[in-house]
Amino acid sequence: MAVVGSTGAGKSTLVNSLAGSTVSKPGVLRPTTNESVVWTSAAHAVRVWPGRVIAGDHPLAESVALIDTPDLDSDIVDHRRRAIEVLAVADAVVFVTTSSRYGDASPWEVLQAVAGKPLVVVVNRLQTRASGARNDLTARLRGLGLGSVPVLTISEQLVDPGRGRLSPQSVQRLAGVLKDWASRSSTLRAEALESAANEVATELGVLLERLEDQLARMARATKEVTAAYEAGHEEIEVIAMPAPHPRKRWWQSRRKTETETLSDRVIDLVDRAASIAAAALEGNGFESSPDLQTASRRTASELSRLLASAGNRGGEVTDQGAIRRILDEDRQRFFDRLVLLPDGVLERLHNGADFIGDLDWRSV
Repeated sequence: MAVVGSTGAGKSTLVNSLAGSTVSKPGVLRPTTNESVVWTSAAHAVRVWPGRVIAGDHPLAESVALIDTPDLDSDIVDHRRRAIEVLAVADAVVFVTTSSRYGDASPWEVLQAVAGKPLVVVVNRLQTRASGARNDLTARLRGLGLGSVPVLTISEQLVDPGRGRLSPQSVQRLAGVLKDWASRSSTLRAEALESAANEVATELGVLLERLEDQLARMARATKEVTAAYEAGHEEIEVIAMPAPHPRKRWWQSRRKTETETLSDRVIDLVDRAASIAAAALEGNGFESSPDLQTASRRTASELSRLLASAGNRGGEVTDQGAIRRILDEDRQRFFDRLVLLPDGVLERLHNGADFIGDLDWRSV
């Protein structure tokens, strides 16, 4: 069970008070707890979250493992990371705050993140003049859909610096909540696993829908880009045929003007194919840019040189494969823009699938 909260909220003091001994040493310097400190029985000590383990013979330690965590709002980023790691694997959460800190943003982010796990909120060091804090906190919890979460209060009191503990009466209700959780540990663990599995399954569903949509758009864009270049290749292939081939005479009859050169026609054809391809990208939600058109003009120049090397204005190319290779290289520039989902999405898909696949309900 993770004990989490803000800097100076009194988490370590609370754990010490429940244990009846010094588990975590509290202090005036903030943050005080640098690593996770686990309090449980010697029998359970080998099976808990890594950290400094303090074995106790208290009856409560026989049924629970309390993990005192670093502060969630610490200036030290690594502290917050460690606390969140503990939260991710904990079966239940004790959230400790104070009447002056419960309104901070970071606690509410955490409370939303642990929704679905057993949770109790402890308002520590509650002063008489802050009696409205409990009501306000309860209202906020209801707003998050956590209206059933118990809110316990511990009044402001002197703490013996040497012992670092509250009075036994102050933590009696919290101890009762922990004992109740322990008696229902199998059920709670199953609920926590089911909640986690449902959350992961939901995210996987959303990611898969995005992936399927993108793959469908990629397929459409690929088909349209390919069709544009195939049409351009077919016409360029015709005008590069040996004269007096019938198809070449047919092309010559379709020349726009008597002065239109072979290079003019090739450049026009490649530019047209590139324009159609760019429109296909944008129409399917992918990025296009002017550099693609620039690259296609370089391709047109390369093709013109190839045709000119045949030796005359109506020249012919015996290596038709060279035309296709040049056009395919140009077409590939458009396919490079068909990028899959952003970095990390596929990794999340794999991790989520692994998580669900690794769940062993027999261990509950």
